[in-house]
Amino acid sequence: MHDDFDSLCASYLDGTLDERSRDELAALLESDPAKVAVLRSQLLLSGSLARLRPDLDDEHFLRTVMPHVHAMSGEAEEAFPSRVRKSIRTARWRRGALAAAAVMALAATLFVFHGRRGDMIASRFDGESPSQPVRVGDKLEFSQGVSRLEFSNGAVVAVEAPAAMSFRSPEEVVLDYGRLNAWCPETAHGFRVITRSATLTDLGTSFGVSAARDGTADFVVLDGKVEVQKDGETRTVERGAALRANHGRGLSKIAFEPSAFKRTWPVASGIHSTRGEVVPAPPGTREALAAYESDRHILVIPERRDFHPGKKIPVNILEPGGYEGRNLFQPVTFSPPPKTKVRSYLLRYNPVGKLEKKDHKLIEGSVTFDRPVLAIIAGSRLLHLSDEVFSSAPLPKMTEVDSKLRGLESSPNLIRSDRVELSKDRRMLKVTFIAGESIDELRAITADD
Repeated sequence: MHDDFDSLCASYLDGTLDERSRDELAALLESDPAKVAVLRSQLLLSGSLARLRPDLDDEHFLRTVMPHVHAMSGEAEEAFPSRVRKSIRTARWRRGALAAAAVMALAATLFVFHGRRGDMIASRFDGESPSQPVRVGDKLEFSQGVSRLEFSNGAVVAVEAPAAMSFRSPEEVVLDYGRLNAWCPETAHGFRVITRSATLTDLGTSFGVSAARDGTADFVVLDGKVEVQKDGETRTVERGAALRANHGRGLSKIAFEPSAFKRTWPVASGIHSTRGEVVPAPPGTREALAAYESDRHILVIPERRDFHPGKKIPVNILEPGGYEGRNLFQPVTFSPPPKTKVRSYLLRYNPVGKLEKKDHKLIEGSVTFDRPVLAIIAGSRLLHLSDEVFSSAPLPKMTEVDSKLRGLESSPNLIRSDRVELSKDRRMLKVTFIAGESIDELRAITADD
């Protein structure tokens, strides 16, 4: 059994461990805590290996590696160091490949240390149905709609059917096929999505992954950056870029085209549903969203999330109910509770052209969020004051008219006035915009816990 364990560890480190052998290794580790300690110490070699000089031959490399092995493993002379020596001489591993394999194994093995089979790691939400637990070792088929997965580390993943996934830990999922969007806060940095052809590692971002049944996988980065690894090759992909991985080929750049994620992106962004002429903004980078225009819709645009404002914020609405006329613009103060993180959304009507000054159009609908609305800003002046706190990208340049009228209005000359209604459970926000020649906006601040 000792030789079997050594062989499995060696295969794991060089990235050749198949699914069946991986399950066997996991079973050995679960049955013997001592083996977990052994594997943990061995994986610490990656940092030292990654810093070695690339111009040394294998024997020189071997002599250079051994002091690091002894220093970091904490094992006796003929324990793990001797096995590394044997592996290097037998397989003639090169420095780059060995370092990459060690780094990959260090991240992948988190599933062993951070969760045992059966541990709950996430909650699954499907429409209005009660949440369902997701556990280590689960393999799920998604047959309809879009499901939201909220992980214990804070990661939020939206999955569009048809799709199939398995769950190794809060930090690692396997996407057999299908499409997903993920958003990862600082607590979930390092989150991994494994496909048949390549592995994505989050570096603090919002990203999309689309995996076909033939093994082709596309990786699209909407914010921040990720690393994509395939067959020892690692590339960093930043906001507004995309990669494709195919079986038998390397990684290749493709055009950034996020429209395939139009159903998953809103769900991952906290938008549960919309109705009427209120619709989620299409997926895109922060700059693209800030500049998006539409003559027909009020767009719900996600802004900053997972942060505490750190100060009191002047707002217009704090409580559920209907607001219009002067009642819509009463100044009140939003004091975020300590340790409560928030996110914000801009509801914007931004026409492509300009209406004649005498023309007005009524646009109405609703948005339901997956978290309660804590405060609403409807007046132009308060919107300006709050931009610095909540806006995640430069807003479009505004004319003097836009600047003065970007908020909602209460005009005695209109048959109907702008109106906002917040439901009793604070999740649904109904709006009526009497749109004219300028931008009309309001800002909704929700919880993000």
